Amino acid sequence: MGKYALILVGALIFSVLTYSYALKNALFQSNTRTVQSFSQNQAYNIAQSAAMVTINDIRNIGSSDFNPGFDETYTYPLDGGYASWDDMHGDYRVQVANQADTLLVVQTIGRFEKSMHRALVGLSMGTTFWNPTFDQALHAENLIHPSGSVDISCVNDSPKCQVTINSINAGAIDVGGSSTIDADLFIGPGGDPATVVNGEENISGDINVMPARIDYPMPIFPDYSDLNFLSGSSVYNSTMTLQPNDYEQKHISEILMTSGNNTLTIDTGNQDREMRVGRLELGGQNQINVVGEGKLTIYVDYDVDMKGGSSINKEGDVNNLMLYYKGNQDVELYDETLDFGGNTFFNGTFFADLATVRLQGTAGIQGNVITGGNIELSGDAEAISRVIYAPRGTVRTNGNTGIRGSVISNEFTGDGNVTLIYDQELGAELPELEVIGGDFPIVYWN
Repeated sequence: MGKYALILVGALIFSVLTYSYALKNALFQSNTRTVQSFSQNQAYNIAQSAAMVTINDIRNIGSSDFNPGFDETYTYPLDGGYASWDDMHGDYRVQVANQADTLLVVQTIGRFEKSMHRALVGLSMGTTFWNPTFDQALHAENLIHPSGSVDISCVNDSPKCQVTINSINAGAIDVGGSSTIDADLFIGPGGDPATVVNGEENISGDINVMPARIDYPMPIFPDYSDLNFLSGSSVYNSTMTLQPNDYEQKHISEILMTSGNNTLTIDTGNQDREMRVGRLELGGQNQINVVGEGKLTIYVDYDVDMKGGSSINKEGDVNNLMLYYKGNQDVELYDETLDFGGNTFFNGTFFADLATVRLQGTAGIQGNVITGGNIELSGDAEAISRVIYAPRGTVRTNGNTGIRGSVISNEFTGDGNVTLIYDQELGAELPELEVIGGDFPIVYWN
């Protein structure tokens, strides 16, 4: 074989070897890209699936941990790390931020081997009608501590007579002194009655563990600042009747009836009416009567105070009066406490935005009491309500106070000779209010 033939054969061998190496290298790179693509796709699938599971949990469970409170953030796992998802052969974590009770931002991260993917979803919190069920004498989120001689029971031995608490903390329920709970008691899911409950001998009913938390959201306080109320005339210590033309859709700066024995009659005629009042104070034996077939809604800006033997709607229909109290911290002369003292009486539904509602002396309220603050009853005060509703606050009772209806609170404390009797037959209707929630429609998904 000539030298040219040897050169040709060598060139062919070199070409074959070079091509084989290039082919192997290309195949290796292709396999690497395929593995990387699979890893990235799997991380994507984990993140998207975690987002879908979180959204379904928020939509279907009212008290879901993934639906945090106002301007709060919930992270799972709590340590900020990753949770294993065996079925997906990877890991994930979830963070949900509540932005001013208007938007829930759901962020999930999926991890598979060395690949990671993030999903970001915005859910509109929206609103829905407030329509809670009150089938217990007392509910608290965190604490029930009756002492002294507090008796919690139900009228006519109601078959649904119960007391409930979401907390599972040690000593969350402490029935001390000669206090009694004549009802079944339910503690939070996963709780141990032996550690959660003190004073078991003072509880006549069964002690149970709830299968799920009970969620009592705070209804939305209406924003009436932009309503077009015209200017109206103030009322001072006089007996008079206001016809609809005198107050309907008007802003009355003051109703001050603090001395004497006068009667202000507000006639609704044959339809529902609205009025706005800057400051409402009653004293002496003064009274406000609501007459007519319509419901009267009063919006009060910065002061409600009742003393002496004054009354509001004492002889009227409990369902024909709704009073909203906004409170104004810019007015330094007035605090955020609403005082009902002496022998006063209020007959209707009362909704305070953030204020503490205080009943003292022999004051009485008949109707619903709703507040984002606290409720205090002392002396011989009495509340006959379908519900006393303070899910974010503390309900404090002492003296010889009495409550007939249902109490919803964050914490309940009692001292003195107090009675709380659950009665589901009370005639006060719940107001038409809204809460944050609804179907949580998706605003964006990135």
